[in-house]
Amino acid sequence: MIRKGTNDLIKLGQRIKDARNGRGLTLDEVSHRTQLSKGLLSKIENFRAIPSLPVLLSIAKALGKDVGELVGGIGMDENEKTYVFTKVEERQAVERDDAIAFFYESLGSRRTGGEIIDAFVLTISPESRRKPVTTDGEQFIFILTGEIIFEYGREKIVMSAGDALFFDGTIPHVPKCKKGEEAKLLAIYILNNERKEQ
Repeated sequence: MIRKGTNDLIKLGQRIKDARNGRGLTLDEVSHRTQLSKGLLSKIENFRAIPSLPVLLSIAKALGKDVGELVGGIGMDENEKTYVFTKVEERQAVERDDAIAFFYESLGSRRTGGEIIDAFVLTISPESRRKPVTTDGEQFIFILTGEIIFEYGREKIVMSAGDALFFDGTIPHVPKCKKGEEAKLLAIYILNNERKEQ
């Protein structure tokens, strides 16, 4: 379900995922139909990549949809302001990736030229599980509470409250709780639609 106020990239990813699930198709099947990698399709559904128009057309065709059904109304907010303000009670939980106990709350999104900047509060618990992922852009994390071990490529970076990390999202990465307590992170994604699509 797409809620009012949800940013455009999240809306698009959710619409594509809902359409795929509605047709009973797997990512592998859509990948075969579109000749796009399963990884790219997963990134688009989980708002980790900005699809180009040819990619969107290919996905729409594979899903038996008109591209207008996938993008209708997106980016058409006539009252769009030059800032994004999100009150704490207006934060929206969003699902992404195939993860256990990764709780994302959207703080907002902003388009700037060819980039989209998304911000989330991410809460992870000691039971959290997720495979490393990649994102087509730069990322920034700031530890609000708790401690994590941030697996980045072959490195393991220990981070505590107040620590910050700016990194290339195209390197596989995953945060894990260091101790038996949950951790909260501010996560900012800077996605560029000029990255090479696979």
